Amino acid sequence: MLAWTPQFPNAALPLAYWRLLKARHGYFDRVGLKLGPWGLPHFTHRAGYQQRLALMRNKQKDRRCFIIANGPSLQQLDMTKLRRELTLGCNGIYAAFPDWGFHTSYLVYEDIEQLELRRHDVGKVKGPIKMAALYNAYAFKADRQTLFFNAPRMRGQRYYWEDLYPQFSTDFASIVHLGSTVTYIMLQLAYHLGCNPVYIVGLDHDYGELPKRFPPGKITITEENVEMIRGLHFSNTYYQVGDQIGVPDVARQEAAYTLARDAFVADGRQVFNASAHTALDVFERCDFDGLFG
Repeated sequence: MLAWTPQFPNAALPLAYWRLLKARHGYFDRVGLKLGPWGLPHFTHRAGYQQRLALMRNKQKDRRCFIIANGPSLQQLDMTKLRRELTLGCNGIYAAFPDWGFHTSYLVYEDIEQLELRRHDVGKVKGPIKMAALYNAYAFKADRQTLFFNAPRMRGQRYYWEDLYPQFSTDFASIVHLGSTVTYIMLQLAYHLGCNPVYIVGLDHDYGELPKRFPPGKITITEENVEMIRGLHFSNTYYQVGDQIGVPDVARQEAAYTLARDAFVADGRQVFNASAHTALDVFERCDFDGLFG
């Protein structure tokens, strides 16, 4: 899949296509050359992204983790309490790392417009294991801490048929399903890692007038609608005029969340919504401060 948008600069396309080809080549295990004794080359096995993801299965078995969404209610929580916890963050959450005094354990991306917007920053973020869909590879310089996962998608279309949505992957190394929100991908990652229980914070699930005024899809932020956007994230500068933003498909999100909850329950695990403010009732709620004794 060639994923870049019409807004992606033409001058950057040759490098973007090279990065995409390189990531695709590196997804599966492959044979490589390595210099041995006396400088003689020999064949060696190189692990692909899929194998590296497979080795992460149940790596954090029965350890609790925190999925950090980007809602404004994060401002109401003492995030420093998560300094020594296993944390999964996404998109522009790295802007809060200096204030918190720590970075998340993982940093997850999937949305094409979101990653293009932050492509210059993502490559500079140090600390988290960065994870992105394979078709995102064109947008930023991957480092050794970057892993690409397989998510099915077709350019300019939904990746699924109506009768197949939603789906929840219990094998993150093989396939990762979309659920109209990156939080759904983080839930599949937490499942793959073996985490239990899972606590979600910053999942306000309250998009104000945005889904009432616009259908699900992408819109450009303008002077006329920017006030509608402000207040939807932990920072009022999360988006700027001229940026592309996704209008959420709330019904599809809730269907996906319900499937995720049921998948965890079927495996004897639990997901809690520990957000300070939330309009989502799919997950059992709990008090954030009460989790730290």
